[in-house]
Amino acid sequence: MPATLPPTMISALPLETAIHDHLQRDDLAGLRQLLKAEHAPDIAAVLDRFSEQERAAVFANLPRRLAAVVLSEAGSETVRALLRPLTPENVGDLLDELPMDAVANLLTDAVPDQTEQYLSHMVPARSQAVRKLLEYPDNSAGRLMTDRFVRVAPTLTAVETLEHLHRVDPEVETFNNVYVVEGDDQLVGIASLREIVLAPPQRPLRDFMTTQIISVPPTEDQEVVARLVEHYNFLGLPVVLDGRILGVITVDDVIDVLIEEGTEDQLRFGAVEPGVINQPYFTTPIWRVVRSRVGWLLLLFLAETATGSVLRLFEDELATVVALSFFIPLLIGTGGNTGAQTVSTIIRGLALKEIRVRDTVRVLARELGSGLLLGLLLGAVAFGRAMLWGSGAQLSLVVGLTILAICTWANTIGSMIPLGAQRFKVDPALVSAPLITTLVDASGLAIYLLIAKALLSALR
Repeated sequence: MPATLPPTMISALPLETAIHDHLQRDDLAGLRQLLKAEHAPDIAAVLDRFSEQERAAVFANLPRRLAAVVLSEAGSETVRALLRPLTPENVGDLLDELPMDAVANLLTDAVPDQTEQYLSHMVPARSQAVRKLLEYPDNSAGRLMTDRFVRVAPTLTAVETLEHLHRVDPEVETFNNVYVVEGDDQLVGIASLREIVLAPPQRPLRDFMTTQIISVPPTEDQEVVARLVEHYNFLGLPVVLDGRILGVITVDDVIDVLIEEGTEDQLRFGAVEPGVINQPYFTTPIWRVVRSRVGWLLLLFLAETATGSVLRLFEDELATVVALSFFIPLLIGTGGNTGAQTVSTIIRGLALKEIRVRDTVRVLARELGSGLLLGLLLGAVAFGRAMLWGSGAQLSLVVGLTILAICTWANTIGSMIPLGAQRFKVDPALVSAPLITTLVDASGLAIYLLIAKALLSALR
């Protein structure tokens, strides 16, 4: 890009290109001006694509508050690279700018081996709060909560509560609800800002606050938290232990959880171990990508030899009726597709708690019925297609009946694998897709050749 572009033109460029241009021209004043006007997530996304030297140059020109938020938004590989040249004192100052849940996540994901070193250089009260969060299990409600929320007494009136909101810490993360407490932070009610604004000014909170409180303990799994927020349309969910409110989980953190869990399931469904989850594509080292994939690929490679074994077992039949081989890709492909659809449906139902292990018999009956109907429809099409290819009535019938059998079998086994995995407390997404492909390939081929051997006169 030319080094003579005027600032007005640079400001209209995409952020990545504009930053590159300032760096190439060594225009640090213009770079600082540009960065101050941008959002932290946008800057973090650009840094994830830059070289280590470019990241350091950009990060050094960010205001401290903005730099801290960029750290919390960037991928862990980028964070490690940005923190490497900084002193622990500088890192502690940056972490002091972030909510405690963001600090806990950043330290755990990016620099777990340096956690204590960085915490020791934060403000003592804040580092103590982060340490308490780190005592909770990974992916738990305790790791997501923030202690920056509004606490009020039940005796406050609506107008007094509004006056109180003007005086609270400006770093409070959520004003959507106020949490009504007594004594040692015993949660007795919740009032939304809307209710407070619309209530008569002199009406006390205890007269209109919600006392039917839905909360979670700090050890609850983050997926349960996400489902509760989605089910009740909450903007915040209190974390409570023995009646005492410890923190609040805000909806923006829940969105992060949903994206993380969705990414995890998607990768596992493709037989990729979760070693590259939540990492931008370009910052994930190739060795980690290979490590996350090679295990399942080797296992599936060995398992797929079962298909070759079936072909060798029926070698004579295939040599006698060569046309049988023409339909093999169609049949095992249809079985794999049918099974994959079923697995996806069942895993979704399990994730949303629409299906439970005790529903196994009902699920089996339902998928058996749908498999039969799908098989009849696809089998009729396959029969007609085989006839159009001039395969003859007998072979066409074999193909049609095989489609019927494979669809029924794939639907049935595709429903049982995730339910079985759930029963033995294994992530269904991790095992279902690889297993259904392998099982349907080998068993579908055996079904096809057994039906052919039974019906084709040339093989009897």
